[in-house]
Amino acid sequence: MPYSTTRSLNAHPEDVKAEVRKKVGSLAELARQHKVSDSVVRAALIRPQPTGNRIIAECLDIPLNQIWPEWYSSDGKRLPPKVTK
Repeated sequence: MPYSTTRSLNAHPEDVKAEVRKKVGSLAELARQHKVSDSVVRAALIRPQPTGNRIIAECLDIPLNQIWPEWYSSDGKRLPPKVTK
């Protein structure tokens, strides 16, 4: 499974993907509009990827921390990774 099996506060990747599709048609189209590789945008759904996360948040007109509260603070800065044992 590409993302954590534990309950996450972040938006579910498929929900984010669906919203992007409603706005621009596809993740690939969003990547083309911003002249980045589609892998940048796809990776942003499952792990912190600042460029891709920012592009998606701007597309959806939602602050980064509302989509990915585990990865971004309310001012949009990247939170340090949590250490797990």
